[in-house]
Formats: sequence, C-alpha cells, structure tokens
Amino acid sequence: MNAPIATSEGPRTTRSRRRPSGLRARLAHDLEAVGGRHDEARFYEGPAGDPGLCGGPGSMSWEIHADMASLVVAGNAAILMEVLHPSVMHGVYTQSSYREEPVRRARNTLGYVLRTTFASTDAATRVIDGVKRMHARVSGTRADGVSYRALDPELIAWVHTCIPWAVMTAFERTRRPLSRADKDRYLKEQAVIGRMGGADRVPESVDELHDFVEAMRPQLAMNDQTVDFVAFLEARVGPHRVSALEFIDRAAALRGSMALMPDWARRMTGTHQPAWLDRAYFKHDCRWRANLIRWAYPEAPCVAMAHARATSAHG
Repeated sequence: MNAPIATSEGPRTTRSRRRPSGLRARLAHDLEAVGGRHDEARFYEGPAGDPGLCGGPGSMSWEIHADMASLVVAGNAAILMEVLHPSVMHGVYTQSSYREEPVRRARNTLGYVLRTTFASTDAATRVIDGVKRMHARVSGTRADGVSYRALDPELIAWVHTCIPWAVMTAFERTRRPLSRADKDRYLKEQAVIGRMGGADRVPESVDELHDFVEAMRPQLAMNDQTVDFVAFLEARVGPHRVSALEFIDRAAALRGSMALMPDWARRMTGTHQPAWLDRAYFKHDCRWRANLIRWAYPEAPCVAMAHARATSAHG
C-alpha cells in the first residue's frame, strides 16, 4: 500500500498451520508469495497483555486490519492516491525500487500496516522509527523546481491518511457498514501511527478527513512520472512481460480499487469509467475480489499471534 515505505522482512518463524487444499490452497499460496506470511515472532510476540499501538482486541483497527481482503483491495487505491502528490511521486519514482522489486515492495508495505497495528508496542515503535530513519535520507527537487523532503510533516500526513481512508472504505463496501462513530474511532486509532511517523495534522474523524483531503486537493496532480507509474501498475510498462490475461486483470484491479475513491480522483488518474460500466462491473469488482480473498485467506497469522499476546495474563 504505502509507496514510499520500505522495511525489512526479516526471518520468518516456522509455525505450523493446517493448509487448505485445492484451489483455496493455491490462492492462499499466491497471496503469501506476494504479500508475505507475517508470522515473525520478533514482531508479534512480546510482553503478555501488551495491546500494541492501536488499541488491541476490540479496537476498530484490529477488526478492520484483520480483514486481509480489505487491505489487499484497498492497496492500489491507497498507493495511487499517495503519489498524486508530486513530491511523493518524485521520491517514489527516483529513490525507490518499485520497478525492480515490486513483490518486495508490496510485502514490506503490507507488513508496515500489519506491524504497526498488531505488533507489540516496542516492536511497532521500532518499525516506525526505522522507516523515519530511511525517510530522513530522502529529499529532492521536482521537475517544476519545487524542493521537498520525505519527512515534511504534511507529506507524512498525506501518505499516512491515504491508507486508512482507502482501507476503511474497502471494509465498509465489501464487509459491513460502518457507523460514523466506528469511522471516527478507527481514524483516531490510526492517527497515533501518523503522528509517530512524523505527521503533525492527522485526521481523527470523518469530518477532519474530508477537510484534510479538500485542503490537499490543490496540491495533487498527474504528471509524466504519475502517468508512467499508473502504466506500471497496469503492467503496460515494466521490466517483466505479462500475459494478456494478467494485463486485463491488473487493469481491472486498479480500476476496481479506485472505485473506492471519489469521482474527482478517478477522473484525475484516468481510472474513471462510464456509469453503465461501473454499474455492470467495476464497482462490483472489488467486492468480488474481497470475497474471494476472504474465502482463501481469512486472516494473516499475525492476528492470532497478537491476540494471544494481548489477552495473555501478565507473568
């Protein structure tokens, strides 16, 4: 999801798990091949009773982020919304390895969301601090002459906000309705991560989210780098050739994910579709993908590991 973020996957534990068979097993294997397994003890085990940074069991963050389907379906939309800020796009385009190592990038990005939610307080804090150290080395000057640094609080706030915005929308569209109170609670829980990452103004309610996005809209734009990035997401450019079927699937996945976003964002990114086509396909595509993921991969192993840690009695 989060394009500028890079973390290290680290060694995995050797926890046994009963694997499903047939089509379900193949789908689960494919999801782990791209997104990773996320069962590292050094992140998700820890002090008994430690709920982590986002509130622990019973929090909205744990309910929503435990739904792997919402994280996956929202991924393209979150990434594309982030890089609509030209400074974010420039940093990603010139100083990241998304073209050469797209699988590692996807795995590390998903890992960041899961670790900051489900890891122990100490482990999650270390993950955030590690990303801040890497971002401290990222700065540059855009083609239009505007200088930037990745640790600019406003850029961090924008990058942070795009994730819960997209994920919350995916969860509501494909899992269950969320009340205004549910959304406000989720955004407030997630704001902790944004502030620890270096943001200052982070939306903590639906109203604040709307105001923040509207305030940022004048800074958002498509440029040559963004056009190329969209082409990469759709597999129209890139170091690896894909089959015609995968090309169609990736284009549909991007448009289905962007169907979660406002109409102005879809028009800006070229992912807008005629209303009849939306009704017939794209607004249903993310729901279909989400249900398939839930069937094949209900939740990542880290969720059960975190729940065991948080609900254990103190020694």
